[in-house]
Amino acid sequence: MSSKPEQFSQEVAGFMGGGRCFLLAKGRVGLYVGLRALQLPRGAKIVMPGYTCMVVPSAVQFAGLDPVYVDIDPVTYNLDPQQLETETRKDIAALIVQHTYGIPCQMAPLSQWAASRSIPVIEDCCHTFGSRYQGRLCGTFGSFAFMSGQWNKPFSTGLGGLLLVHDAEVADRSAHIIATEGHDPGWLKNAVLHAQIVTYRALVRPGSAMLLTSLYRLCNKYGLAIGSSSQGEMKGKMPARYLTTLSPCQVSQGLREMTRIDDHIRHRTRMVAFYQAELPRIGLTPLPSDVAQGLPLLRYPVRVANKQELLDLAARARVEIGSWFEVPLHPAGTQMEWFGYRQGMCPEAEAASREVINLPTHPKVHANAAERTLAFLRKFARPT
Repeated sequence: MSSKPEQFSQEVAGFMGGGRCFLLAKGRVGLYVGLRALQLPRGAKIVMPGYTCMVVPSAVQFAGLDPVYVDIDPVTYNLDPQQLETETRKDIAALIVQHTYGIPCQMAPLSQWAASRSIPVIEDCCHTFGSRYQGRLCGTFGSFAFMSGQWNKPFSTGLGGLLLVHDAEVADRSAHIIATEGHDPGWLKNAVLHAQIVTYRALVRPGSAMLLTSLYRLCNKYGLAIGSSSQGEMKGKMPARYLTTLSPCQVSQGLREMTRIDDHIRHRTRMVAFYQAELPRIGLTPLPSDVAQGLPLLRYPVRVANKQELLDLAARARVEIGSWFEVPLHPAGTQMEWFGYRQGMCPEAEAASREVINLPTHPKVHANAAERTLAFLRKFARPT
């Protein structure tokens, strides 16, 4: 009989149709391990969208590599293949594609570009678990994919991450790195994470999400909770015990999530269809049908002219509205130059950061909460 971690790994790999799945403390740690397993030259360039979380370029830097940013398509919020064609550097060693909000990247031209340079494709699937491109699951196109199990992600283990490797040699090297350098989370971290998982299940609802998120961030700042990013990591410093594996309580939560993943995918797909139909009725622009139709998006992006005002009002009204991404390298306050980003590098990403809010699709959002959100937007949102 397999152990719970082995069972969880096998179930994820089975859902994705193959590959080897490794269980890690965070999605970014999966990227770090995978990059090291590729054995790229130190200082080589890794292309990625300039509309992401700072933990992605930080993981690249921790692996001894340099991020290179390419602008996004303003409609899909994903890396723009046309912009990629203008990238002529000779020392590019890999391409990271991010399926932003769960919207699949245009994998055909992106894969073709990478193949023309004989470089691997890496899929950032931290926003997706179940979206498909041309009938094929996101996360199955590249050498490897990394996923996040954070609270607000499509597959939550109460923080945590997954590394899904499709290349056999890269998988063997990843296993060796984890076995020789990985840290066990320990009983105390497991206990704290278990308490956070129980609290999240009991308390987080659409009406409480924004307040509790603020409280959680405050507790993390003062060391009272285990958060997504440390203060040092925000400054480009690799945290101690960065390469840590998933804790037992997270494995159990992951197995629980797998039993209902199909229901969650159906729910998110219904919520996307709801927003698609209703947003035009309140004067806001929905995603094009060929971008969102039939997809279980993690969050539904909407452009508004008064983003910060709207977020402030939503917090007071206890309406759940998200703000990914606040800056091209989320979150707000990131010293982006530490990660190689200069203002003006990606104009479309910077415009999206100023304008895009996102609407929840998670299983705790049902018709009444969604209609309340739309009523709030009808009253306060200003179209771009």
